[in-house]
Amino acid sequence: MNPKPIMTPPPEHPRLFLRKQHLPKLREYMERPELKQAWERLVKYSEYSLEEAHSEHCPGDVYVIEANALMYLLKEDREAGWKAKTLALTSITKNFNPNFQDISRDIGRLMLAGAIVYDWCYELVTEEERAFFVRHFKRLAELLECGYPPVKEGAFVGHSCEWMVQRDMLGTGIAIYDEDPEMYEVSAGRVLHQMVPARNFFYPSGWHHQGDGYGGVRFQCELYPTFIFDRMGFGNVYDPAQSEVGYQWIYTRRPDGKLLRDGDTTPVMLKQTKYTRLHFIYSILGGYYKDPYFITQSQKDEGRFQDKDVLFAFLFADPDVQAKPLEELPLTRYFGAPTGVMVARTGWEDGIDSKTVVAEMKVGMYQYNNHQHLDAGAFQLYYKGNLAIDSGSYKGSSGKYHSPHNKYYFKRTIAHNTMLVYDPDELQQYPYVKDGGLVWPNVNDGGQRWPNEGRPPLTLDDLLNKDFKRADVLAHAIGPDPIRPDFSYIKGDITAAYSNKMKQFQRSFLFLNFKDDSHPAALIVFDRVVSASADFKKYWLLHSIEEPHIEGSRTTVSRSEDGYNGQLVNDTLLPAQGNQQIEKVGGPGKEYWVFGTNYVNDFPGTKEQGEWRIEVSPREPASEDLFLNVMQVKDIDGPAALPTVKVETESVVGAKINDWVVLFSKSGEKLQEDIVLPELSGNADELGREWHYWVADLAPGVWTAELESPASQGAEWERRHLATETVTGEGGVLHWTWTAAAGRIRLSCRGRGDADQARFGEGGKAQ
Repeated sequence: MNPKPIMTPPPEHPRLFLRKQHLPKLREYMERPELKQAWERLVKYSEYSLEEAHSEHCPGDVYVIEANALMYLLKEDREAGWKAKTLALTSITKNFNPNFQDISRDIGRLMLAGAIVYDWCYELVTEEERAFFVRHFKRLAELLECGYPPVKEGAFVGHSCEWMVQRDMLGTGIAIYDEDPEMYEVSAGRVLHQMVPARNFFYPSGWHHQGDGYGGVRFQCELYPTFIFDRMGFGNVYDPAQSEVGYQWIYTRRPDGKLLRDGDTTPVMLKQTKYTRLHFIYSILGGYYKDPYFITQSQKDEGRFQDKDVLFAFLFADPDVQAKPLEELPLTRYFGAPTGVMVARTGWEDGIDSKTVVAEMKVGMYQYNNHQHLDAGAFQLYYKGNLAIDSGSYKGSSGKYHSPHNKYYFKRTIAHNTMLVYDPDELQQYPYVKDGGLVWPNVNDGGQRWPNEGRPPLTLDDLLNKDFKRADVLAHAIGPDPIRPDFSYIKGDITAAYSNKMKQFQRSFLFLNFKDDSHPAALIVFDRVVSASADFKKYWLLHSIEEPHIEGSRTTVSRSEDGYNGQLVNDTLLPAQGNQQIEKVGGPGKEYWVFGTNYVNDFPGTKEQGEWRIEVSPREPASEDLFLNVMQVKDIDGPAALPTVKVETESVVGAKINDWVVLFSKSGEKLQEDIVLPELSGNADELGREWHYWVADLAPGVWTAELESPASQGAEWERRHLATETVTGEGGVLHWTWTAAAGRIRLSCRGRGDADQARFGEGGKAQ
């Protein structure tokens, strides 16, 4: 077990979720229009009689118990307090079948309702009744999935990381602490010594690893210790970076109101644009951290709270926090270590016709398993419809956690926009997948490995000392304006996500915001892939909802149904045209195809689970291959797509699109020597206009760009200074604009002498 907590409940009642000093403010909130929905529903719950509390038309006896206990506190209504106690003493004796799916949620909430009565109506409960409560609290606790004491499952994921320990057992332990401290000591010990350190590890990234579905559920549960300990007078037990997690679902919110998909999740129906779960989260998170943008998002999602959330929406919200428009936020957000995700947007306009583009670029540093997918290096792209998608569904004819579709397709790398390397003998190394006490024969999808054979980490030490690390962020940069950037860049080394079939996988993402309604944006993905054997075939994946169309090196994906009007045009520049193979996979019988098997899953009512992908592969076998794909978005009925041209020298390769030239290191290493860039074509439409030049993978230092032109006499070159910029170790990027003229560009690094070291400081950042 864990050490006894040094923080113990104060010797007074009430102390669970509130204390006497909180009552005047809550009485004021009874009259606030912002909390009208929650308060009126609590009043309605309190009006159910003892007989009605168990009827079908009542939302649940636990809500009647809690609401009457609240009326006793706020209105000093002794009759309500008596009703709460009487009903709790009856309900607490219920019997449950612990083998029933998710029954621990009902058991835990019943414990909590009894604990609220025990604490809030303390003077109405006799000593004999307290002993009765304690006896049944422990009986119920022993039925919980986490066990009693709560030693089952781990600190990061699983049902034990939901309400049962962090709210229900902890809250019950606080209520009965004076008479029996054991339940508080075992539950608070686990929360404070296991669950809090685990979350303080990943909260600084601002990203929840369990995705857009379960991430919201689990994060909601993690907020209860925030309020529980703070309201007892101990402050916030978490790293304040907990507040940053709320931005995950703000930035990944599509203009049509839905979310980019992440982890075990189900495509939402066409008309679903509001999320009551997130409405509740943003209400209380914004109230605690006084974040005005969370209040705005709560208002956008406003709807009917779920019955289970109404009490806490009233207790924890702060109606005095004023909303601010999301348009004030930077368009790009970097969700850093230990996650490594960048989300870039072109705006905040809502609606199915919105011109806003949303791109998610994921490195994915750690794999926690459970509801997280094997999707390191994946990307998603939305414009007037979901264009580059996460494929599959958590519901349907073969959905849910233990289904073949989920285990063998949906969770796997093959269902995501990243890289496969197919080793035909890989199953000899990884024959099984183990999770939830079950063992499955593994399948070979050519993708990433399951760390720890599929079982999640139990503790933070487990995560850090086993094989759960799957990637590193090598560079990231946003600029030149950090609020309305033209470019958003992230690069990762994703080698560790794969088995030893992969010697190196580096992926660079560059999102370009053209700030042009006709051609809004482009996403460029550059990959360097080195396999252990030249015979292991490589596949670059792009998933779509509608059937893609391939013409030579150009693939077009449209979202033309259900009122959408977006189009993605992908130009494959590497592998080179003579060495590239682009194949279309999908359609009836092959929607979820994994090398010979279709893990079918029919989910009526939505097309968003997709059923198509393209696979880009080199024709000639080689250990090392480079992939360069340029995706631009536009209206289906808009102007023609922009031309893209490969740009290449001995050391760099990249693309020319619109008024941008972008280049990456071919070796994957930091470049330090002089680089001579190719000349523009010399066409009249290229010379004399402004161009953006963007070069990645540069060593930190002071870099200079000069235009070299042939002199009028002899072989000498005339040089004209174009730019001198500091390249940081964090970004490794040089960006400048210039009016094009004939000649070639030379990049030179002055290096970092002692004086430069003082200027750059730690990590190569300019001081």
